[in-house]
Amino acid sequence: MELITKIVRDEEGQSMVEYSLIVAAVALVCVAGYNTLGKNVNVMVEKLAKKVGDLSKNIN
Repeated sequence: MELITKIVRDEEGQSMVEYSLIVAAVALVCVAGYNTLGKNVNVMVEKLAKKVGDLSKNIN
């Protein structure tokens, strides 16, 4: 009976689960931020490339 109460009261596994959930949440936020910023940066680079291309046509 002591073994069962010792296992039930052991909190080391609980801490590991909590840390794992925190790491998973941080990873999800990072992925979402990367996706959002990646799309915005891609649009900006495409606009810049188009403007540079238009300017190079005017020079020749």
